[in-house]
Amino acid sequence: LKELDEEVKKTKLLFQRRIGEDGKTYTKEEFLIKFHDQQKWQDSKKPEDDDRPKWTIKDFCGPRLGAVVADSFTPQNAKGDSDWQIAFMRTLGRKGSVEMVKGLLQSQDVVTSLANEIFEYAKQIGAGAAATGDRLNDRFAGEGAYVMNYGLKADYVNGLEVRIGAPNALLLDTMITEHCDCADSTAAWTTGCYGIETTARTEWLLVAGEIIEELRDWTVELQAQNPQASGRPDEVPEQDWNAWQAVRTKLEQQDKERPPEWPKETIHGTHGRTESRSRGFLKELAAINNRLRDLGEKTLLIEEALGLRLYTGPLFEKYNAVNRGGSLSGI
Repeated sequence: LKELDEEVKKTKLLFQRRIGEDGKTYTKEEFLIKFHDQQKWQDSKKPEDDDRPKWTIKDFCGPRLGAVVADSFTPQNAKGDSDWQIAFMRTLGRKGSVEMVKGLLQSQDVVTSLANEIFEYAKQIGAGAAATGDRLNDRFAGEGAYVMNYGLKADYVNGLEVRIGAPNALLLDTMITEHCDCADSTAAWTTGCYGIETTARTEWLLVAGEIIEELRDWTVELQAQNPQASGRPDEVPEQDWNAWQAVRTKLEQQDKERPPEWPKETIHGTHGRTESRSRGFLKELAAINNRLRDLGEKTLLIEEALGLRLYTGPLFEKYNAVNRGGSLSGI
């Protein structure tokens, strides 16, 4: 590995970070682009280490490499057969030896398989833009900072109805009730990923407000283009447009209660959701629905689009706590 040492040292320099005048943390390249001052870079403070998990080769590569090794000594006739695999491991432990295990690994050329996997991982990291370990960790560890709950096989077999009840035909009314009028609707919790303190009701009102604004802005845009037109876009069938407007009317009944701003991130706040929220998503929904119609498939409801946007925010923690068979208490 000595032939890589010099290149490793040069690459590590790219990961040095300093705190800028604005209090944000920058790599050297970012710092010079922002402040245009080499001396300021030298004089600026280094950020203190925080207590978040650090990116490591072991954590990043370990699970997959372990799977490669396990696959290599699993007998071919035991693939997919849990009982056979348990029997094999019990027998190996009782009658086998270290030499036997070494022979199994050598016969499957595990070193070559591991080398291929490791090199593929390295190429993935090497192909990306220079990033600090923290930034890699934001994706690898930060997004997983929320610990999921998991149920038993019985939870999978029983399905969701045991946990959340049978579906209600009044879809939007039920969604409003579950997010705004249930026992935990106003119970605050703090998310694991971004440290956002919020409630189910707050998230509902804010995301519902986006639906209202999208439909309102689209209607205004159409009328400005042609005051004599019906106010319905050509790409949305009349039945769908009427259904969307009915949803808007229902959501507007609560809109006066919408909070004036989104709850703030206390972790990873440099890429907060208020700065990166998508716009025009209902136009994209219309385009997706037209493609689905062309394929003869069922189209998506606007209520489903609302649910998907809710899931991309803090509420995914509450949804997963139930849908994955975990505890029904807590958040």
